[in-house]
Amino acid sequence: MGNHAELGMWIAVSIVLYALAVNLIWRARPGWAGWPGRALEWLARWRHAPWLGEVLRLLYYVGLPYGVVVLRRVGQPAYMGIPPLEGHALTAGEIILQLLGLAHPDEAWRALWPALGLAAGALSLTALLCWWHTRSLRYLLPGSIPVAGTSPISWWIAFREAAYLQVHWAFYRSGAILLTEDFYSGTALSLVLICLEWALNPAWRTDLRQPFRAEARLSRLALALITALLFYFTRRLWLGILVHWVLDLLYTRLSCILYRVQLGRSSSI
Repeated sequence: MGNHAELGMWIAVSIVLYALAVNLIWRARPGWAGWPGRALEWLARWRHAPWLGEVLRLLYYVGLPYGVVVLRRVGQPAYMGIPPLEGHALTAGEIILQLLGLAHPDEAWRALWPALGLAAGALSLTALLCWWHTRSLRYLLPGSIPVAGTSPISWWIAFREAAYLQVHWAFYRSGAILLTEDFYSGTALSLVLICLEWALNPAWRTDLRQPFRAEARLSRLALALITALLFYFTRRLWLGILVHWVLDLLYTRLSCILYRVQLGRSSSI
């Protein structure tokens, strides 16, 4: 099997696994009659179920791309934003610098300047959207707290989710770049694959039809678009993880802070 065909097959397997998992979870929510429902109910009550779920997520989001691209050597790690190691007998510091793409400072800065500009623009736009979103909720749902800002996730969970999603998206991107032999076309095609995967999730489709639940889904789409542009300019996976993490934390926390400010203004009128 050729490199293109095998990588495409593994990406298709990844999408099918995602679709099976999310549809199984969705089907089990209202209760599933028969032995499948009983088995899922028993599994949900098992005391080690949360640990099992996290292990399966780690194997899916990180283990599958690592096994295909690194262990089986299908595709190119550089297409995922992982620079190759150059030289022999490298020190730990040199290995880290090369993996981060910072081993050659002049070349690194040429790639980082567009990233800094894009990140600054994304941060500014995030702050503006938070203000607009919370101001709108102040009038539409007075006295309530937005879902995104009720209980902001911890920095560690936000980092874990950013790493999972960025590696997962980079895996699809690597296959699209290998197929098109072009970073621009491959990056755009990978966004299509990501949206196709989301379209197979009934929870996504349901939330998009509800205005006050669609916000979280649309913010995830915005993160995918921003980090795809970031990859196109920099070819660095770690930058996508970092920007995704910071934007996610900023959005959830700033939404809560701004909405409380809006509530304070409305109560003082």
